[in-house]
Amino acid sequence: MCGACGSTVYADPVMGDEQTLRKRMLVARAVTSIVAGLPGVPRVTARAEGWTAAGPTGSITLCHTVADIWTAVLERNLPRVQQMLESQVGAAEPGSLAAQVADVGVRLARQKTLASQSSGSGVTL
Repeated sequence: MCGACGSTVYADPVMGDEQTLRKRMLVARAVTSIVAGLPGVPRVTARAEGWTAAGPTGSITLCHTVADIWTAVLERNLPRVQQMLESQVGAAEPGSLAAQVADVGVRLARQKTLASQSSGSGVTL
């Protein structure tokens, strides 16, 4: 909490020190554009205190960081979201906010895929 507004500020490398509603809206738009057309992925909405990820069943997850958003999105449809992310890796201008958002998603998707493969059958071929 910085004290200015009384809200807790969560450390987020993508958002940096400037955690404005406008920047949150740009992040929500970046995530939405990457997963557009995939059924069942949460709808991401910017809020003053973070984001919400609303699932198709009405469940709502409050997300404080970009990584939290991707965690909520990846829980619904990991393989298809990962495909969409991998195809978007080079689409955004390097260093832009959209590229940073996509990079976090790709990194988390790869980690989740590796974790699910290693916790699978335990049989190595």
